Amino acid sequence: MSERSKNQSQSQPGNRVKRTDMRRTMKTLHPSRWGAALGLVLTAVALSPLAASALALVGAAAPQDGTPDPFVNANPFTPPSPPAPDEVIMLQLRDGTIRWGAIQAHSPSMLEFRRLETSGLASVPWSLLDPVQSEALRKEFGYIEVEVDEAYVEGDRLVLEGGGNVEGVIVSREGRNFLVKTEGTLQVVPKARVRGIESGIQLAALDVYSREELYGLYLAESDIQSPESMLQLARKCESILDFPHAAEHYKQALDLGLETDRSAAEGMLARAEVKAANQEQVEYLRHVDYLRKRGQFDKAVEKIDGFEIAFKGSALVEDARKQKTKLLLARDDAARELVQRRWPYWAKILTRKQSLENSLEVARSWAGEDASAAIQTLVHADVQKKVTEAITLEEVRGLWEKRKRLRYSPASYREDGTWLLGTEAAQRGLEDEGARPKAGPVSEVDAQRVAIEERIKRYMQNQRLARTTQTGAAASDDYQTFWNTYSQGARAGWLLAYYIENSGDFEMRPRPDLRACKTCAGTGGIELLVTGTVRGDQTDGLAPCPLCHGVQYSRRIYYR
Repeated sequence: MSERSKNQSQSQPGNRVKRTDMRRTMKTLHPSRWGAALGLVLTAVALSPLAASALALVGAAAPQDGTPDPFVNANPFTPPSPPAPDEVIMLQLRDGTIRWGAIQAHSPSMLEFRRLETSGLASVPWSLLDPVQSEALRKEFGYIEVEVDEAYVEGDRLVLEGGGNVEGVIVSREGRNFLVKTEGTLQVVPKARVRGIESGIQLAALDVYSREELYGLYLAESDIQSPESMLQLARKCESILDFPHAAEHYKQALDLGLETDRSAAEGMLARAEVKAANQEQVEYLRHVDYLRKRGQFDKAVEKIDGFEIAFKGSALVEDARKQKTKLLLARDDAARELVQRRWPYWAKILTRKQSLENSLEVARSWAGEDASAAIQTLVHADVQKKVTEAITLEEVRGLWEKRKRLRYSPASYREDGTWLLGTEAAQRGLEDEGARPKAGPVSEVDAQRVAIEERIKRYMQNQRLARTTQTGAAASDDYQTFWNTYSQGARAGWLLAYYIENSGDFEMRPRPDLRACKTCAGTGGIELLVTGTVRGDQTDGLAPCPLCHGVQYSRRIYYR
């Protein structure tokens, strides 16, 4: 054996003993003293630089997605003092790894975290943290803007003759005119022009009062010696877009020793100072919001798209982008709500018109094939006129498909009109009810009733067989003759029900409501006591039901 091999074999047992002792020491020490213990052990055994680096990486596995772990490069020995116990928090990384320690500093892009087990300081980008914890911490430190609810006041809406309205607060009703406070001024509205007044509506405070009036009111209600009161006043100033005063009162709250939400207030102060230095841009975005509230979505989108061009390099670019997102969502909601209202409206209008102007066959063919496209075209025109011209015909159909499914509504062919569907269509869904076992007759009267029902059933089968041999023209004439004598309201309701059931535009409740005819009790025919000569279809004293014409049921459907 060579001298070198001999030295290596002699050194290995000693190394094993030292590492075992080191691990035992780490297990017995409190976690807050691990960093110091590791320093002493490494000094005693005089490990090589490579071994020291390996120990520095203990417990610092890289995230599973391949992103380098920020804790790997943390120096575990500077400074050696661990964080105080009351500062220790649990930090969760995006891949699920848990780290214990204290936050030493933070910035918009990352935080400085001192690990409990090594006392090492690591720079951790926000993107590497668990999204939920990252958002909570950034919001606490003021890096995510906490939405400020816009100030509202109760007001009145004066509906004018000929269209239009005035929104504001009525301050005087004397004489022939109303005196209305709106947009920071007083407007005179003649009572003769007012068709109606809606009271108690919520209006944006800046749509009624000037910013100076509102600030004076908020200041009078505040205690300038209370840090909490100054914090609330600053928030109120933000709600009316008065950022110079908001920054002033955030600073006062901090100077007065604010303890609650201090970190958040510091972040709010920084934002308010930025916005105060860009008040012109704030007013620009305010006007965009003004257009949105009045439903002028296309003008609002055009204006917000021009923000980055008008104010290149603005610090409020992110605010503008957030406002555009909010604007587009509001536009989509307005379009969806309008589609949901106007589709049933045009369905009723068009089906009524067709039922009055056309024959039964033409109207029924239109309702099953062409009605959907005609209604979609009219709804599309409504959305373009009242919401946005940017919407396409296909998008209208998509909004209708994504509508809120409310309660089922009924539509009926009526007892005297169901037969126009034909027996098969009128009874569709009857098989879903399931066959119910019938009890045998228990008395002589029951036996007679069963015999009569069987007799009527055989008669109706013969009648249906006879009708199938009739010419198409003859059957069509029977339907059309009845259609011509049907009332206008009944025709409109019948065609609407036919469109709803057969167009595919609505969701149908699986089972229709099939009710037995009241005249024939669902048998399809009636028994007559005939005296004298038997004529027509009154063979054997039986006749088709004059109400249901043999289809036995009245059909009602439910849709949404």
